[in-house]
Amino acid sequence: MRQRASNIFMIGWEYPPHNSGGLGVACEGMTQSLAGLQNHIYFTLPYSLQIPVGHMDVLECSDPSWFVDGQTGAPPFSVYSAVAQAQQTLFNSHEVTVDALQVLPSSELENKVDRYAELVTDAGLAHRADVDVIHAHDWMSFPAALKLSQKIKKPFVAHIHSTELDRIPNGYGSQYIMQTEYEGMQHATRVVAVSYYTKNLLVEKYGIDPNKIDVVHNGIAPLSAAEQRKITAEKFAPDRPVVVFMGRLTMQKGADYFLAVAKKVLEKIPDALFIIAGDGDMYHELLLSTASKRLSASLLFSGFVRDTQRNKLLNRADVFVMPSLSEPFGLVALEAAQRNTPVLVSKNSGVSEVMPSSISVDFWDIDKMALEIIRLLKKPDVHSQIITSQLSDLQQVTWEKAALRLREVYKRAFRGA
Repeated sequence: MRQRASNIFMIGWEYPPHNSGGLGVACEGMTQSLAGLQNHIYFTLPYSLQIPVGHMDVLECSDPSWFVDGQTGAPPFSVYSAVAQAQQTLFNSHEVTVDALQVLPSSELENKVDRYAELVTDAGLAHRADVDVIHAHDWMSFPAALKLSQKIKKPFVAHIHSTELDRIPNGYGSQYIMQTEYEGMQHATRVVAVSYYTKNLLVEKYGIDPNKIDVVHNGIAPLSAAEQRKITAEKFAPDRPVVVFMGRLTMQKGADYFLAVAKKVLEKIPDALFIIAGDGDMYHELLLSTASKRLSASLLFSGFVRDTQRNKLLNRADVFVMPSLSEPFGLVALEAAQRNTPVLVSKNSGVSEVMPSSISVDFWDIDKMALEIIRLLKKPDVHSQIITSQLSDLQQVTWEKAALRLREVYKRAFRGA
């Protein structure tokens, strides 16, 4: 029997081209495939999206006070810019009570999230006749989803792409954010995790009922014929092996481990070129560390890259390294593999669940990571074999598959179980 299409009220935070990471990319692939299954989608953003989006209705839910000179065509703030002043108490899910969660937001970012919840709720109420399910992405959207769900009595699906315990692995992140995540997941009808790695974290650290959590892996869109041709066309540093890191320069992403690995590899392959693409609060620390380790001639900082520059870098890479301390999924690893690049990922990552051919190493095992990179750079047959195996894995990693899984999640949410 054919599955009934749904009217989905999806609460977002970012969307290409204004995305700071994988969340926006995931929302794009997900909504396109859900629309392909004949679902109707309302998608909210805290700013005005200036480009047309044909597969869904985008709703601007912003406050004029957030913008300078009335420029509403770009995100007014980043969820990563003010994430947190260190808290001196490690979050323990077993000590959290509902009463303890009644904490009013105090920082500027938190106040804006609170205001966003009001605006989204107003938009949802205006479309309440066309809403079957509320689908919210990460903590920034959970207050809005809770308010709207309570008002219109519709099921709420909480989609977890990343948690504060991923972003601040030492446990000293924002107590407000962790409380918001906990409250959102506890009140949600269903919870979607992007990997089994994330599901286990939600169960062990947040105390969420495992029977309430569905795992829906991210997908990846196939490259166009034009993009396929560009893979072999990138010519910079033609005589040097290139090893790439791409991500926010934060503790979570493990860029400092990448530096340590670079030093080890350069002892055996002195002409290797290491590139760090990204920006974040560890930039100056990493820059000084590069100088002190005498790596400046072999390690480049490209800054934050997107679109053409990002693709050029991934096309050129001989090895891609993702040494994250905690990585719920890791879409960029799929993007690198898609461009014929062997991928080395941390064991603390979800992407290896859908790409088992990637090389998986503990993020702290510098010696093992260095040996794997050296092996890939010195043995063309191993390099080629990993590429072939990864491309085979990717045949099963599609947004269409993710959309079909989400359709089943909605079905469970409608049943209230």
